[in-house]
Formats: sequence, structure tokens, C-alpha cells
Amino acid sequence: MARALHADACRDHALVAWVVMRDAPGYPDQIIARLATRRLSPYVLLADTLAGVQEQLPPHLVRAERQPADPPEVVEIWFA
Repeated sequence: MARALHADACRDHALVAWVVMRDAPGYPDQIIARLATRRLSPYVLLADTLAGVQEQLPPHLVRAERQPADPPEVVEIWFA
């Protein structure tokens, strides 16, 4: 399902990313990856570990480190 959502987003938007977060609102004690285009979408991948979420991400993404301006729950961002 994540691959289909990702493919649809890539067709419709110039910038597509998956924002990986720890303890995001609504998901305490979990790791999520939320699909983002112009804004964060309601679509999430969910796992107990960072590796578990990374395994679910679509292939061929490019990882970006967390930036100082990112919210504290952001761990990393993967771009299409």
C-alpha cells in the first residue's frame, strides 16, 4: 500500500517525502513515517523500531539527516 500511495503522490507533486518521527502526536512510544507533499498527509507507516519503519519505505529514496529547525520528534526524512 505504501508503494501505491507513494507512486500516486509522485505523479501529482514535484516534492514527495516520508518524514520519520519518534513519539509523534497520536503515536506515543512508536516510530512512524508520514507521507508528505505540500504538507503532512494522514498516511503513516508504523513500527516499534526505526529499522522496522525503514523496511516499509518505498525503494530508491534518498535519506536526509534531521535538521536543527525540524520539530523535536523528527528523526530523518526520506525524499523521492
